Order: sequence, then structure tokens, then C-alpha cells
Amino acid sequence: MANTAHLVRRQSSRDLNPQRSLDKLEMKEMRGRLVLENGNTPMNNSYGATNIAFDDSSPNTKAILKPSGVESKLGSSEGKPIFRPESGEEERESWDSKLTFLLATVGYAVGLGNVWRFPYLAQKNGGGAFLIPYFVMLAIEGIPIFYLELAIGQRLRKGAIGVWNQVSPYMAGIGISSAVVSFNVALYYNTIIAWCLFYFVQSFQSELPWAECPNKYFENGTYLPEPECVASTPTQYFWYRTTLLISEDIDNPQVFNWKIAFALVIAWILVYMCMIKGIASSGKVVYVTATFPYIVLIIFFFRGVTLRGMSDGLRHLFTPKWYTLTDPVVWLEAGTQIFFS
Repeated sequence: MANTAHLVRRQSSRDLNPQRSLDKLEMKEMRGRLVLENGNTPMNNSYGATNIAFDDSSPNTKAILKPSGVESKLGSSEGKPIFRPESGEEERESWDSKLTFLLATVGYAVGLGNVWRFPYLAQKNGGGAFLIPYFVMLAIEGIPIFYLELAIGQRLRKGAIGVWNQVSPYMAGIGISSAVVSFNVALYYNTIIAWCLFYFVQSFQSELPWAECPNKYFENGTYLPEPECVASTPTQYFWYRTTLLISEDIDNPQVFNWKIAFALVIAWILVYMCMIKGIASSGKVVYVTATFPYIVLIIFFFRGVTLRGMSDGLRHLFTPKWYTLTDPVVWLEAGTQIFFS
């Protein structure tokens, strides 16, 4: 009889507080994933909604809060759910597939910094010896920072500014600084893209305008060569006098370079069209932006090895100059290059 009474007392205590033990179990399993509203605690008579920023379920599925059976019996305040997501914002969009995300990551990592900037720094800072500080800086700062940003962004599902603010309000400046740096890089990267667009249009001529010097022809068939072009090369003359319209000195500026200005406007319009709908639009563009740099590198490689003096150029580029490893500027430029590649 004593044992029977003990079982009855235990059963009665569970009947009196059915939700208390269930709330404890729910809080233990979800580990703080519940967000409270109206100052209620998990001991109240309601279940909670999972914060969508930490939800591992389908990103396109929104949780709808419905009162449970216990809530129906015990009642709720005005029929409103006690728990709600942490913010009232709509759920962020996600990548269409893993391939799209992979291509986007590769596209952000490989660009003008690899095609245009890295070869210049390599031949400037010791040739093949430059690869040593580059890979050291890649292991020290490049890979750890990359995985840190990737992990935090995937976990919290926020942008560069919001993610650091959620980690700690004292770190909000990191996200703002990264956005400012990205904008400053975009300013001169788009200028380079404008030059590329200008050369792209000029390349459709039957005779490339930078193939030979512009000569002034006369009616008798003779011509007068351009002195500046003869003193330099046709490509340099086209670059300075046609593309940039550089004046002879700073006191005598030339006319407004409307061709490059128009190309720059087109470059910014392309950026706007790629980012207008977030990852919904950029997710389609990455199929081009992620593969195009590799295509350009392959074209440059085969074109470079077929040029005259190819062996001299490769020898100059890859012959290591070991004394440059003691120069701190070389290590500084290697560390800077990591953030562009």
C-alpha cells in the first residue's frame, strides 16, 4: 500500500504541472533557440517558435505558431502566440543549390586580383620567391579568416554588417569597415573594367588601333610618323593618348574623356543589375563570373607561350630572387594580395 500511495503521489504531481516538465525538456533540447515575447518565461503554458536564423530546416518554409493541446485547455492571451522569431524581418533568401554557392565563393575569390595584380606583384617582388611569402600569408591570414566569415555567415544568416553586430555590439565596426573597404575596392576595380570594356569595343576593328603607330599621310603617298609613338611603342601610345587622353602636363588638361566615362557608367550598371535582387540575381551571374577568369587565364597562357621571347619572360617571372625574402615590403605586399585573391 505504501508503494501504491507513492506512485499515486508522483502521478498527481505530474498531472498538476504537466507543462513545467515539458518546458524543461523543450528548453534543454533547443538550447536557447526560443525567443520570448511579452516578458513570458519558458515555464508559461505555451510552446515556442524556433528562431529562423538558427533553424536548419528548409529555408523556404515559415513556421506558423498554433496553440497546442495544453494551450487549448489552459488558454492563451487573446489567442496570440507567446513566442515569436527574434526579428520581424522576412526570412533571408538562400542559394538555389550547392553548386551555385560554390561558384559564388570561387567567383569572389578569383578575379582581377589573380588575373591582373598577382603576376605584376610576382615579377616585381622576386619572381618565384614571391610564392613563399604568399603561401605563408595564405596559411596565416587567408584561410582562417575565410572560414571564419563563411562559418559565421552560414550560422547566423546575415550580411557582413549584421553578423558582427549580432556576435557582439562592440564588433559592429568590423562589418561596417568591411563594407567601406569593399566599396573603395569597387571604385578602382570598376575603372579597370571600364578600360577593359573600351578595349573590347576597339578590338572589333579590322585593324587593331594599337597594332602600329598612327601616321599622318599626305596626298603623294608619303607619311609623317608620330614622334611620341616612334619613341615608345604603338601600345603605349594608344594607352596614354587614346585611352587615358593624358595631357602633356598638369597645367594643360585635355578634353573630357567621355568614352571612358561612358564605359564606367556601363560598368556600374552591370554591378547594379547583378546585385539588384541579392543572391536571386547574383546566383545566376556567378555561372559566368566564376568560370570566366579561368577561361581568360587559359587564353593568356597559350597566347603567352606562343609570343616571341616567351622563354625570357618565363625565366624572368619564375626565377627566384631569394634576397627579396629579407625585404619586409615583399611580405607586406604578399599579405595585401591575400585580400584580393
